[in-house]
Amino acid sequence: MRSGTNNKGDRMPKNWKTWMGAAGLLLAAGLAGCGGGGTQAIGAADAPVLRVEGMTAPPGPASGAVKTRAVGALPLPARIELGVLQAAKDALAPAAPGPRMVGEARAVPAAATAAQTGQQLHWSSAGGGAQRAAISISAKEAHGLRLGVQITALPEAAVLRVYSQARPGTVYQATGKEVLMHVLRNTQAEGDSAQARTWWTPDFGSEEVTLEIELPAGVATHEVEIAIPSVSHIFTALEPFPADGPTAKINESDTCNLDAVCDTAYATQSNAVARMLFTSGGRTYACTGTLLNDAQRSGTPYFLSANHCISSQTVASTLQTDWFYQSSACNSGALSTRATKLYNGATLLHASGSTDVSFMRLNDAAPGGAHFAGWDASAGALATRTAIVGLHHPAGDMLKISKGEVSGQTSCVVTAENQFNCVGNTGNFYMVNWTSGTTQGGSSGSALFSNDGRYVVGTLYGGSASCTSRGALDFYGRFDVSYNEALKNWLGSQGGSGTGTGTGVAPIENILRVLRTLRAA
Repeated sequence: MRSGTNNKGDRMPKNWKTWMGAAGLLLAAGLAGCGGGGTQAIGAADAPVLRVEGMTAPPGPASGAVKTRAVGALPLPARIELGVLQAAKDALAPAAPGPRMVGEARAVPAAATAAQTGQQLHWSSAGGGAQRAAISISAKEAHGLRLGVQITALPEAAVLRVYSQARPGTVYQATGKEVLMHVLRNTQAEGDSAQARTWWTPDFGSEEVTLEIELPAGVATHEVEIAIPSVSHIFTALEPFPADGPTAKINESDTCNLDAVCDTAYATQSNAVARMLFTSGGRTYACTGTLLNDAQRSGTPYFLSANHCISSQTVASTLQTDWFYQSSACNSGALSTRATKLYNGATLLHASGSTDVSFMRLNDAAPGGAHFAGWDASAGALATRTAIVGLHHPAGDMLKISKGEVSGQTSCVVTAENQFNCVGNTGNFYMVNWTSGTTQGGSSGSALFSNDGRYVVGTLYGGSASCTSRGALDFYGRFDVSYNEALKNWLGSQGGSGTGTGTGVAPIENILRVLRTLRAA
C-alpha cells in the first residue's frame, strides 16, 4: 500500500425564485450549447480524436476587465478597518502538498447584512443624473484582499469598480449584468445559497480595497442590496499591485526546484501553464492549471487542473489565473514583463475523483501568446520508464520544471482530508519518480507531459516527493482515462460543436432577455 497527500439560513433575494425557476432550463441549455453544463454525445460518424497537437495563440493584449482611467472627483468611501491578522503565516499555511493556502477568511461585522452595508453606502451625484457610492475595507499588513460581495438585488445597468485608494486610476470594472450572470451560473449549478450568491472581487495585492458602485440616471439606489460579510485576507506576498510594475514573488519553493526558463526545450509548453488563485469558504489557495487545445483548434480556453483544487462551480467562479508567471531570464529572480492576469473565473465542465481531474472553460479568452497544449489519449497507460516532464508553480512560485519517469500505474482512494492510499500495479494513476526537481503545495493540478513535451498525459494528484525524499513517489491522474470518461465530449469532437472563444455570449443574452421580461411582468 502506498500513501500520499494532496491537500492538496439566508434570505432569498428579490425575484430570485422567479429568476431561477423561469430561467433555469434556459441557462442549462445555454451552457450545454456552449460547451458546459453537461456532456454532448459523440456518434459513430464523429469518433473522438485521440491525439491533438498544440497551438499558440497569436500575440496580442490580454483580455479582462482591468482598465486605466483618469482620476477625477471620486466618491468619498465609507471606511472599515479590520486591523492585523493575528494568526501567524506559518500556522495558516504549513509547507504541505496540495493547494497552497495563501489567504484566510475574515468576518466584516460592519457590513455583515444588506441593511448594514446599505447604511455604509453614501450616494452622491456623478453627473447627468447618475449616482455613486463606495465602501473601503482595509486590513493592516495584508498582501491583498478579496471582498466577498453577497448579492441580494443589483440592477443590470449598475457599474461596479474595484481599486485601491492609493491607485484609483487602475480599476477592475464589471457591469451589474455580468455579476448577476456570475451568480446565476453558480445557483444553477449548485442551488441557491449565500456562497453561490457571493461575487469575490479580484486580488490587487493591496491591504486596502474599495468597491465603488455607479447607477445611471433613473435607477433608484434602493435597487442595490448587497452585503460584504467576509473578506479573504491574503497573507503571503504573491505579486505587487499592477501599477507598481512586475517584481518576483518571494521564492518560497524548495531549493531543488528548477527554473523552467533555464530549459528552452520546453519554452512553448511553459506558455500553456498558469498559476491559479481561487477562494473557497473565504480562504484563498494556489494551484496550477494548463490550457488545452481541442480537435477543432477553436481557441476555446479549456483549462485542466485537479478535482481537489476546484470541484464546484462556486469555486470555479472565483478563479484568477496568472499567465507567463516565469522568471525574466534563467535564475534571474525577477518576474517576466510578459506576466499577465485573467480575473473573470471559469465555468466548470467536469470534475471527478476517479482521476482527480477538474476541467473548466475560462470566462476570458486566453491571453495573446498563450499556448494551447497538445494531449494524447491514444496509447492508454504509458509504459514504465517512460520519460516525462512536469511544469508547475510550487508554493505559488514562478514556473518550475521537473523531469523524471513513470514507474508504473496504481489505483488511489481518498482516506481522509488531504490523504489518500494507492494499491496495486494497475489503475487510473501514474506513479512518477523525479530525477531533477520536485513538486510542492501549489503544484497540484499541474500537467504531466510526455518525454518530448508535446502532449499532456496526466494531472498531479499528490505524493511524497520532496527535495529531501528524492526516491519518493508522486501520483498523476491518467489523462487518457479522464478523456474517455468525459473530456472527449469537449476536446475530441470534429463535428462542429466547438464554440470559438467559448464565452457563451449568445446564450447569456438570451437568458437576460427572459429575465428582463419576467421582471417587467
